[in-house]
Amino acid sequence: MITHLPLCSIPSPKTVLVVGGGDGGVLAEISRHSSVEHIDICEIDRMVIEVSKKFFPELAAGFEDPRVCLHVGDAVEFLRNVPEGKYDVIIVDSSDPVGML
Repeated sequence: MITHLPLCSIPSPKTVLVVGGGDGGVLAEISRHSSVEHIDICEIDRMVIEVSKKFFPELAAGFEDPRVCLHVGDAVEFLRNVPEGKYDVIIVDSSDPVGML
């Protein structure tokens, strides 16, 4: 639902950013949408990706989509360097913050 609701709410989304989502599950669901041409994923922890690929290969298969471009780092910093309006959809698949930010 985190994927399909936003992607179905606009006609023909082409560019998508996933914040978090290091297990690859959201990527796999995005790949079901044929209108999407480019998917950036910004995950802060490379180990999440590696562990998912090792122990949950069916879920992590989303990383194999040729439309996916992986960025490891802080999503806030990543977005500071992206032109405004680049993404049709931004999906945040991250843990909830704990404590004072």
